[in-house]
Amino acid sequence: MKNLLKQLAISLIFLSQLTPAFATVKVMPTLIELNANKSRGDYLTTSFTVQADKNETVRFKLYPEYFTITDDGKMDAKPTSNNADNLISHARFVPNEFTLKNGVPQIVRVTFTDLKNMPDGESRMVMFIEDVAAKEILLPNANKNLNTRLIVKTRLGIPIYVDKGRFVKAGNFDDLKVEKNNKDLVYKMNLSASGNSKVRYHGKAQIIKGNQLIKEFPVSSNTIRAKGIFKETGTLPDNLDGGEYILKVILTYKNEKGENKNLIKETQFQVTNSI
Repeated sequence: MKNLLKQLAISLIFLSQLTPAFATVKVMPTLIELNANKSRGDYLTTSFTVQADKNETVRFKLYPEYFTITDDGKMDAKPTSNNADNLISHARFVPNEFTLKNGVPQIVRVTFTDLKNMPDGESRMVMFIEDVAAKEILLPNANKNLNTRLIVKTRLGIPIYVDKGRFVKAGNFDDLKVEKNNKDLVYKMNLSASGNSKVRYHGKAQIIKGNQLIKEFPVSSNTIRAKGIFKETGTLPDNLDGGEYILKVILTYKNEKGENKNLIKETQFQVTNSI
């Protein structure tokens, strides 16, 4: 079959927990969190910058979408939503399209209005920044009769949260256990947030044997949606000698007052070294 054109569209979405740069384009900050209770009027203003490499010239367009957070901490964006916690109807942003060149950063200003009609708790949206023109890359192919082209569009997303009125950030450590998975030992955490605003945590895990700390390793930072749950599975370090152990997980988050709160849970597990 001659002159067959295969096109693949790829959309790359960046979240608050990813690196702020992709290729030669970067956005700062990668996450915006606002407290409407600190506003002096019925509006809030914020801004972010977008910058490309000095050798790049690229045009971007901006558009917001509503999103929810899944049980595994991922963003689920939706173009439209009638949910009361949708920030889009309150948002105004300038500019909505711009060209980056010569490495000069572009400042985008965002204003949220009519705060009095926002519900108590957390409202949110994600501001997407996307190429106006897709980039086309011709890929090598052993078959001379087959042309394969890769069409790439860059899309970066900045999550924006606004807390208003009486909002509560309350995390809960519901369950922790260790299980065998093939040759590995894995830990499973079940967390939840009982307040009306998200909980973002970070932490560490400790392996203890006979009251002695054997190993310590970081636990991935994640976000638990308001009134939602979060489940995570991770692999324990290997090379543990046989015997009885305790896995202790210590997580930290900030509540609505900005105070550090700890979530701590322990579970026992056994390692059997077979000959």
